[in-house]
Amino acid sequence: MDAVIPMDANDLLAVSPKLLAQAILHRRERLSEIIPDDLEERKEELLNAEPKAKSAREERDKVNTKVANLKSERNSAQKEARELFERANEIREQLIAEGGMKNPDPKWAKEKLSAKLQSLENQLETSAGTHKTEEKFINEMKSLIREHEEWVEERTSSQPLVKEMKNARSKARKLLDSAQKAHDAMVELVKENEEMHESYVMWEDARSRAKSRTSRLENALNSSQDALLFWKERVENDNFDDLIVDAKRVREGGQSSKAVARSLKIEKQSKDKTAGVEEE
Repeated sequence: MDAVIPMDANDLLAVSPKLLAQAILHRRERLSEIIPDDLEERKEELLNAEPKAKSAREERDKVNTKVANLKSERNSAQKEARELFERANEIREQLIAEGGMKNPDPKWAKEKLSAKLQSLENQLETSAGTHKTEEKFINEMKSLIREHEEWVEERTSSQPLVKEMKNARSKARKLLDSAQKAHDAMVELVKENEEMHESYVMWEDARSRAKSRTSRLENALNSSQDALLFWKERVENDNFDDLIVDAKRVREGGQSSKAVARSLKIEKQSKDKTAGVEEE
């Protein structure tokens, strides 16, 4: 590697404007050759990442919506179940305060039904009847059970508060079962959503990175192409007069552009300070 030769201000001033312009032009030409290939790679990355990031986001959002719906379903069921249990307790306290309640299906009634059914079962087992006879016994057993249920229902209907209390408790239990199912399903989806979100974050990062790189390279390419036109015209027309005003001033013993800017800044600060004193 060639050693870098240090240059002082006089050395820099001795370099012709055309030579400097040609050096700049050469660099811009090299950039214009290199950037397009890199830009195409970044565009391909962007084209690959964009649909995957979009798809991952949509899938994640779908799961989020399902989770939200299940959560709402669970909370609603739990709230309604709680209200029903509270209503059932209110009825129970009311019945106790009013002297209790009758059992619509007392033990003696159950025992009576059981005895009749047992009698029919014994007859069925000991008789040597045909299938029709067996069917007759079975139908009689069904009839006994149905009559018993109707009797219990009639007794329950005569106590509307008891019926309401039982219905409330029954419905509340079903609602709690539904709430539990919704909760379990929600937990499963939450795990799935974590995976979906990780996938989205990965592809969104890739998309954002590719987009940023693509934009920078596009800007760099546009800048290089504009610079190429600018410096080509300067070199071809040997037009550098307006670009060497500062160099001429320094060569003639004047201040550099940096020194001029510093002097103007000091002058402005001095004026501002003077104006402040006058206002006081």
